[in-house]
Amino acid sequence: MTFIRLKLAMLAGVASLAAPWPAFADVNILYLSDMSGPTSVLTGESSQRAIEMAIDDFGGEVNGEKIVLHVADHLSKPDVALGIAREFVDKGDLNLLFSVDHSAAAQAVSDLVRDKNLTFIASAAAMPMINEKCGPRQVQMLMDSYGLSRAITVPLVEAGLKKWYYITVDYAFGQDLQAFGESALAESGGELVGSAKHSPQTTDFSAFLLEAQAKGADAIGLATFGAWQIAIAKQAQEFGITIPLAPYLLGDTDIKAAGLESFQNVSGAIQFYWDQNDKTREFAKRFQERYSRPPTFTNAMAYEMITHYLKAADEAGNDDATEIVKKMREAPIQMINGDTASIREDGRTMRPMYSFVTKTPQESKGDWDYLKITGKIDADKIAPPLSGSKCPLVKS
Repeated sequence: MTFIRLKLAMLAGVASLAAPWPAFADVNILYLSDMSGPTSVLTGESSQRAIEMAIDDFGGEVNGEKIVLHVADHLSKPDVALGIAREFVDKGDLNLLFSVDHSAAAQAVSDLVRDKNLTFIASAAAMPMINEKCGPRQVQMLMDSYGLSRAITVPLVEAGLKKWYYITVDYAFGQDLQAFGESALAESGGELVGSAKHSPQTTDFSAFLLEAQAKGADAIGLATFGAWQIAIAKQAQEFGITIPLAPYLLGDTDIKAAGLESFQNVSGAIQFYWDQNDKTREFAKRFQERYSRPPTFTNAMAYEMITHYLKAADEAGNDDATEIVKKMREAPIQMINGDTASIREDGRTMRPMYSFVTKTPQESKGDWDYLKITGKIDADKIAPPLSGSKCPLVKS
């Protein structure tokens, strides 16, 4: 495997290459991700290591063609992501565009590449990616906001947490999560008692937490993630807020950063947990030889999807992205934990989620031992019905 990192210089809000453009050759993968911003702790360099693992495990080549990995930081800015993607597309010979873990950026890039001969595997969970922004060679890797919201909201309401207050990051992904969360809340007999939106620059969430307490909330739905979610958990503990938090996108890294004591009495659902079974523990052991902690769900899914893409490309025997994605749809995705997933006609990855409760500090054996897996939620129970799809690829 050849690895090329593209260093970006920011000039008037436009990304430009600070080094001579590398010559394209062989099987080219662009990992375009948040390498330095709010989601980088979940993805960023750690998912790069997972991608490298997948490439190395595959042997470093496809049909005798060397695999070349390019890495670039979109800085959580749609215009930067679009500029980087356009430069790669215009140069030609890009085979796989991977990640773009920012909803607005992914939707902009989706428009750019929809008619191009390349595969786009997106980490953005926004619903338009499997609706009006779907594409014939596009796959949505992460659980969408519909699935995330239902997998977490409905069981908690059924368990007695009826009154909800939302703290939501004010862009497409957060708005999607809250909207679908509210829908699941209403359908399961819950009640919305209030909500607050925060900008990406927000660091003080105390007013929102105190308002949730004043309004008698039984649960605080966190339609946010990363550094913001960590700050909310820490500040809830600081202000003595005992209302259970209901994070929609919780990662082990969030618990590590805030402390397990800040995430007590939390029940939810997750897409991968490193300590689920022998297979996940073996993968985690290998991953930690390359990175300083166990893999998050995003790291695991990066490994799974890169492996699945390479298998499909190998079987296709050429660089026709349409044929490669056809092969990807036909074959089951082999998940690290031994389960399988599949790709639906709208590009949605149909995968189960796993319910959990957080351990108490007394139950935890140490760093990263945070969750108890309590069950499995089948993919079809948390998937948006195709009958309401706006994706032109879905047959009516």
